[in-house]
Amino acid sequence: MKIRYLPYGVPKRSTGLPKQLVIVMKLTVLLILVAVTQICAKGYSQTVTISKSNIPLSKVFKEIQKQTGYNFLCTKEQLSQSKEVNIDLRNATLKEVLDQAFEGQPLTYSILNNTIIVRHRNQMAPLVALTSINGIVADSATGKPLAGVTIQVKGNTMGTVTDASGHFSLRVPDNAVLIISYLGYAKREIQVNGQTQFHISLSPSSTALDKVVVTALGISRQEKAVGYSVATIPGSDFTKAREPNIAFSLEGRVAGVNVTVPTTGSMGSSRVVIRGNGSFNGNNQPLYVVDGIPIVNDNFGQISTYYGGTDGGDGISAINPDDIATITVLKGGTAAALYGSRASNGAIIITTKSGEAHKGIGVEWNSTFTVETPIFNNNGVQYEYGQGINGQAPQSQQEAFQLGAADWGGKLNGQSVIQFDGVMRPYSAVKNNVKNYYSGANTFTNTLSFYGGKQDLNYRFAVSDLNNHDLMPNSKLRRDNFTLNVNAKLNSKIEVHFNIMYVRQRVNNRPHAADYSWNQNTVVYGLPANYDIRNLKGINNGLDSVGNEYLFSNNIYFANPYFIAYHELNSDAIDRFIGSGNIKYNITNDFYAQAIFGEDITYRNSFGLTPTSSAIDPAGGISNSTNNIGEFDGQFTVGYNKTFDKFSVNAFAGGHVMRSTQKSLGASGNTFVVPGFYSLNNTSVSNKSYYLTQKQINSLLGSAEFGYNGDVYLTITGRNDWFSTLNPEQNHVFYPSISLSDILSSQVQLPAWVTFLKLRGAWSQTGSDSDVSPYSQSLTYSVLGQTYNGLPLGNVGTTTIPNTDLRPSINDEYEAGFDLKTLQDRLGMSFTWYHRITKSDILSGAISETSGFSNVLENVGKIENKGIELLITGTPIQTPHFRWDLSFNAGYNFSKVLDLLPGQNSFQVAQSRPGLYSDGGVPAYVYQVVGQPYGIIEGSTYKRDSKGQIIYDSNGLPEVGPIAKIGYSIPPMTAGITSHIEFHQFSFDILVDGKFGADVSSGTNNLSWYSGHASATLPGRETGVVGNGVTEDGKPNTVNVPAMQYYMYVANNIAEQFVYNDDFIKLRQVTFGYNIPSHWIQKAGIQGISVSFVARNLFTLYSKVPMIDPESSYLTGNQQGFEMLSIPATRTFGANLEVKF
Repeated sequence: MKIRYLPYGVPKRSTGLPKQLVIVMKLTVLLILVAVTQICAKGYSQTVTISKSNIPLSKVFKEIQKQTGYNFLCTKEQLSQSKEVNIDLRNATLKEVLDQAFEGQPLTYSILNNTIIVRHRNQMAPLVALTSINGIVADSATGKPLAGVTIQVKGNTMGTVTDASGHFSLRVPDNAVLIISYLGYAKREIQVNGQTQFHISLSPSSTALDKVVVTALGISRQEKAVGYSVATIPGSDFTKAREPNIAFSLEGRVAGVNVTVPTTGSMGSSRVVIRGNGSFNGNNQPLYVVDGIPIVNDNFGQISTYYGGTDGGDGISAINPDDIATITVLKGGTAAALYGSRASNGAIIITTKSGEAHKGIGVEWNSTFTVETPIFNNNGVQYEYGQGINGQAPQSQQEAFQLGAADWGGKLNGQSVIQFDGVMRPYSAVKNNVKNYYSGANTFTNTLSFYGGKQDLNYRFAVSDLNNHDLMPNSKLRRDNFTLNVNAKLNSKIEVHFNIMYVRQRVNNRPHAADYSWNQNTVVYGLPANYDIRNLKGINNGLDSVGNEYLFSNNIYFANPYFIAYHELNSDAIDRFIGSGNIKYNITNDFYAQAIFGEDITYRNSFGLTPTSSAIDPAGGISNSTNNIGEFDGQFTVGYNKTFDKFSVNAFAGGHVMRSTQKSLGASGNTFVVPGFYSLNNTSVSNKSYYLTQKQINSLLGSAEFGYNGDVYLTITGRNDWFSTLNPEQNHVFYPSISLSDILSSQVQLPAWVTFLKLRGAWSQTGSDSDVSPYSQSLTYSVLGQTYNGLPLGNVGTTTIPNTDLRPSINDEYEAGFDLKTLQDRLGMSFTWYHRITKSDILSGAISETSGFSNVLENVGKIENKGIELLITGTPIQTPHFRWDLSFNAGYNFSKVLDLLPGQNSFQVAQSRPGLYSDGGVPAYVYQVVGQPYGIIEGSTYKRDSKGQIIYDSNGLPEVGPIAKIGYSIPPMTAGITSHIEFHQFSFDILVDGKFGADVSSGTNNLSWYSGHASATLPGRETGVVGNGVTEDGKPNTVNVPAMQYYMYVANNIAEQFVYNDDFIKLRQVTFGYNIPSHWIQKAGIQGISVSFVARNLFTLYSKVPMIDPESSYLTGNQQGFEMLSIPATRTFGANLEVKF
């Protein structure tokens, strides 16, 4: 136990598994929790045995702490004035021991909960009337109560400290001024003026030079010593207006971080890119680290082409927001260099909540219920004309069935018109099809956590349940999280920390995306303007009277959306275990040895069924697969931390090993022999697959931080990785980094309005082998399933010739910046400039097929990313009862492709669907082009003359121009604004964010032009269309073309028409909270209650894209820039309740 010294009276701030295995894990967690609880309970014995002679008072305090768990709050100055103590007591009460220890001392004490407060003896009692006051002190940003805050009466020795729940009570004069101080926070003075109840918020002080941040390898460092840009977000920012995937909540919060949320529903995966894309084909997402251990963030079923499919989610979505203490974003190569190749794109460090000293067992309950409604952009949709062709409504049931989605009929006039099912219905607009299909979405999340212990041994155990009913009917997610965190200081030498997390997730019916045959939005968005989607329900959710799919069109690819939801089934189940341990042995006061180890294991089972009632595939099919993914990380380091007068050294060196194993086993079958009996054994054609891959990285690493006078810090790091995926002769790479931090405001006289100024700069070199899959250095083989003379036949299983000369790609990065605080910390600015060059990126080049192969991998790619990041914070208003904090962050990244394969100026990354209803359409493409930004959109254009006028042919149709650049797929700029207001017990928060500079190729708009749904197809409906432009001879075009012919032609041939500027600004989040006054609930044994009303994605404040959400995208990989028939974005409303016992 250590005494908590208070310099100048201010306290320091403590910084599908097998069924049998599931049962064992649950029993183990329960037994550990019970054991830890019992150990902690025994540690709080309030009888003391002590027999010492002539010992300092501080040693008596330590002995009392050891036996009782009580904490002491005192200053070193107070202890220096104390006398030595002679004491001999056995099984004495705490009061008896304290009375004897303080006898004859110039000090006295008082006890508040489990804290013993030491103060000087008063020479004279105040001769004034005293009033009892009480209140709570909390962090202004997080709302979390602060324990150990000093509340002192100005000009008096009266004072107290807050308890573990942030509460305090004190008797003071009516005209007293309270001084509230806490290490790491700005001091506040508040006048009492007869007030008896207080809710006080403290803001972190930027000039508190002992503030710490979590850096690479989970190392906590003083913020003043960090020479690169780091962003930290408190966990409370993610728990009120929460998202099912924690990565979604990063939007708009950190400069330089681009979060893409594919519109594949709440179950979808995320894409996070920091400071631009650094690889053409490899993974550009950051490394995720939980409590010092990297975790797997693989995408299951990632959508990478316009053919679409289902988005199977990602690894980071399993983390429960209620378990998060902080998230730290390490942006640059210097920040993440110690993680080696896997963090070449930065790292996101998640620190989970740990136990805390608490008498008895503390309990916290967090409950959130939200309702999600679809956001459908009617801007750009026409409701003036209905189903039909050439301006005429259908005249028979057969014609209506054949016309399907065509909205080229007559003007809607309310008269009765026959539809696909033979029923006469009003020829009137139906505007709520999207809301009528996508309804009833909600999410209910409950987390119950228990914590307790003492300083030397504490724990936290939490159970969480998330129930999500997605927008798509019959689509739902259930996720249960169990977490246990234990911290123990076994003695003065050994510290142990371990974390266990078990996640159980079950998903039914993930929605389909893009051009997938069973994308429900083909019909949800594509129904004629006079059709009500509810008429497609049929007899039984999309089935007709004989049990087959109920169609509204003779085009079978217009699959019934209700049939998709209730009969075209898919499901997956995940059981995941993440465990980590940290053992530290303090060899001396300066030397230590530390071992960190952890494992992330995922078992995933997926199932898919196409029934024999399907119109697209009446033969039916079934599939089942199992994926096992495991990653082990182990690290051992030896460190040295020493201060020599003005100099300090903090260094360590060690080794790390990572082993990854992925295994999958799948079986599928097509054509059911007996219709309606869905079993693999009932299929006439079956297939099976097995996949196993293993990878290992061995590493040596080290870091040395040198400090001078507490103002200047130089940090040097190095790491060498050896990859199992590469040729042993060149399978290693060394990653050095160097950074410098200089607290200029502590060294030179600056203007009085400057309270803090830090300059920083860094350089690093990192690399990656993410483009190289295991075994790509050797030939792989496949069995053909045929024999020759009784022997099995096989062939080479790859078309890529192995290249044994491959080496890791290399990133060279520089960054520089400053952190500034002015006007007594009321205004702050952080600015960073960076420049990164990626060299030797691995690309696939074509070779002569006479070699027996079609391509080869080569180290040739080169990409540049450079940009700036800005964070401005301010407190425009600050009074004793009202506080308004504002922050603005922005990042601009300029990317450029510098080099590709020899002799190659560009290569295609992806393409959109080539024509929506007929063959021969012209798609848009995403290309990488030398000299251009990363990921430009190219496609067919309008042919124009030298004046830019569109040229029309003799039929009055626009001529198709060359394939050319028509947009940019990646937004270079991101920005966000946050506002936080506190007034007494109330709080009000707003988050606004936006992206700028990108374009999107919209398949939804393309489809709507072809079918006549788009309002852009209204001009000329009655009179025909005369295109605005010239003919080949330069004369004005005068040829009139029927509207249906004109717009369908453009939809199938001019990609340029459907590329839109994708800038947007959104009101992302609003929360309104209220903390119930503590004196209302203390008698009920409740420490705190907070109620919040929450909303997310309320409005799109600015966007020029018609019909779709500007963030719509079906791709989660490097192929950005396309949208097609995406799930609607959701507007979320709900309430959050937090109770602490």
